[in-house]
Amino acid sequence: MPTLSVQKGYEKRPDIKLLEGDFVIGRDSTCDCVIDSGDVSRRHSRISLKGGKVLIEDLDSANGTFVNSQPIHAKVELKHMDIVQIGSAVFTFSSDDLSGEDDQTISMPRNAGMKTSEYYNFNFMSTVIKRIEDNVQKVFKGKPELVRNIIVCMLSDGHLLIEDVPGVGKSVLAQALAKSIQGVYKRIQFTPDMLPSDITGVSIYDERKRDFVFMPGPVFGNIILADEINRTTPRTQASLLECMSESAITIDGSPHVLPKPFFVVATQNPSDYHGTYPLPEPQLDRFLMKISLGYPERRLEKEILDSQMKSHPLNDISYVVKATEILQCISLVRQVIVSDPVKEYILDIAKASREHPAIAMGASPRACLALMRASQALASYFSRHYVIPRDVREVADGVLSHRLTMKLKRQGHWKNASEVVADILKTTPIPEEEKKL
Repeated sequence: MPTLSVQKGYEKRPDIKLLEGDFVIGRDSTCDCVIDSGDVSRRHSRISLKGGKVLIEDLDSANGTFVNSQPIHAKVELKHMDIVQIGSAVFTFSSDDLSGEDDQTISMPRNAGMKTSEYYNFNFMSTVIKRIEDNVQKVFKGKPELVRNIIVCMLSDGHLLIEDVPGVGKSVLAQALAKSIQGVYKRIQFTPDMLPSDITGVSIYDERKRDFVFMPGPVFGNIILADEINRTTPRTQASLLECMSESAITIDGSPHVLPKPFFVVATQNPSDYHGTYPLPEPQLDRFLMKISLGYPERRLEKEILDSQMKSHPLNDISYVVKATEILQCISLVRQVIVSDPVKEYILDIAKASREHPAIAMGASPRACLALMRASQALASYFSRHYVIPRDVREVADGVLSHRLTMKLKRQGHWKNASEVVADILKTTPIPEEEKKL
């Protein structure tokens, strides 16, 4: 019998058995599954079990229904281990019919019903981006390209690493973004004595229930600020690997799904500072982009002094978009067209990084995918539904520089990996930019 495992507040509740017929989820007391939350409509979604198939549809809810982080606008067939998100509630669908007897039947295509509605289009995404950008720039003065990059990284469904000296606004930039989105924001201040359970959570024994209850850690949120991530030990740093890669955590053998959107903004001090533990290559690769802020201009620094004479500008801003609207935008980014010449250009850049004399370890296939996703998001930022080579070049440094390992004997000629990326872009042939699909 198919079941729904409900995670409401991340305390696991008994599985819901789906019987033949309709099963309605919503806030109204007449629903089969009642979720008393302000982000859930009175009658939010309907799940139907008919003819051995389990279908889910959105009932014109205010915030939408998501299957595997994709918004649905028609009936969609649920598959085993699909993740359904309704407001802040997360469901894991399980099917006990895994024998493969129905493999020959023609089922609904995997993406059927997940097309963008008339409302959620590229004009909608441009409005969302503009609102976030304007709101963040009220706090983070100057350098609009950095605000653009953090938005691009978020819409790529990736994670961001900010490396720079203390006090230049790394945490403020992340906090301004978090306050601009009506989602769950958590901050983790990394220290050398932290344990992995301080991040992911731990199961404790509840004497009243006579059972172990999972107490979620601060990683359960939509936007996570991992402040000074290289101040903690590699063991604790590694606890973020599964979270960032799979958007899930396994505690005591039980998986716990993280809500979407899930965006980690990590800050770190340069590795030559005292008390730092450099991030290992596998975890660096989990970050889609890495940026550096640098010192502001004198004029902008005076604006910072003026704006914080009485209070911090963070206290004056509020959210301008909802977390579910970010999910809609992430879905739209995946629809941006990437032509074959642009894909070949991305592969040429990756090949050049692997053959460059200064590089010991070049770009991986995951780096190619990250470069394509970031290029799609940047095209969306510029209100284009297709990627051009210029998009690839503009995000290449942020996506590739932290993934390239330089040879020691070449570090005297090349200052850092960013210079190598610039050299690769200079020598890699550019396809015809005017060619569109």
